[in-house]
Amino acid sequence: MSGLAGGQIEISRQGSGNWHQIPTTAHGSRLLARIDDAGLPTGAYTVRAFARDHAGNQGTSDRRLDGQPMTIQVPLRTRTALTGGVARKRKVTRRVKRHGKRRKVRRRITVLRQRARVRLGRPAAIAGRLANSDGQPIAGAQLQVYSRSATSPERLVRHLTTGPRGRYHYRARGTTTRTLRIVYPGSARILPAQQEVDLLVPAASTIRVTPRRATNGRRVRFAGRLRGMRIPDKLVELQARLPGRWQTFQTVRTRAGGRWATGYRFGSTCGVQRYRFRARLPKQAGYPYETGRSATVAVRVRGRRCR
Repeated sequence: MSGLAGGQIEISRQGSGNWHQIPTTAHGSRLLARIDDAGLPTGAYTVRAFARDHAGNQGTSDRRLDGQPMTIQVPLRTRTALTGGVARKRKVTRRVKRHGKRRKVRRRITVLRQRARVRLGRPAAIAGRLANSDGQPIAGAQLQVYSRSATSPERLVRHLTTGPRGRYHYRARGTTTRTLRIVYPGSARILPAQQEVDLLVPAASTIRVTPRRATNGRRVRFAGRLRGMRIPDKLVELQARLPGRWQTFQTVRTRAGGRWATGYRFGSTCGVQRYRFRARLPKQAGYPYETGRSATVAVRVRGRRCR
């Protein structure tokens, strides 16, 4: 007679003995709570409610109106499957039997890679599909794309809509090494889903050498500039091509604006030799790029006559 004053609805996974409170509000003579089944492990759960009126009376129940135990099966909503990755073409070979003979058939297929290398400044085709637990496409669904890296927090970068077959497409540019998180927020009947795609972008730098022709004992100058994020104090390794491998012979750090420069003197060349050089940029904490390399440059050196 005094009316509902307040109460609490709780949930417990069967067999656990642990009860968890659900945010509960009072509406007239009812207690209302919303269960987030996306955050609960799959299984059977028991639900109970505590209530009190304005006169101080209290009551509890874990029964439905028909007297049966108040149990639910989680998840309550339909499961979804969200796939995604960098779309790459690949050739596959299959053996098929035609007219009584076995033959090889080659065709190109599209594969989705959750981790893929993308050159700095180049676009990467992100593709995927949203479907329910039976594999049926979910068309017209709104997706959100978030981006985060080692130097920038996660932020929303794009909204997408699935097509008639539940597919979506997005072109992401290789700016830095980063993680794209594609999110389907779900609905009142469908569970949310998400997929992460890692874009691995190698570091890059320009390189030049002056002069390109030198005599033994003369000094040449190597210089360059970082591409992309141009920071000071980035380690740059200068490498020379030896038979079968690259050998680091000098290291230098970038200055303001990502510029670097160093010199080298040739001292043991006989005859005429052509040397190849490049700059290697190792992976470094706080620098959101993978290990990368510059283009190669060549120097023609003339030395004393070989004996």
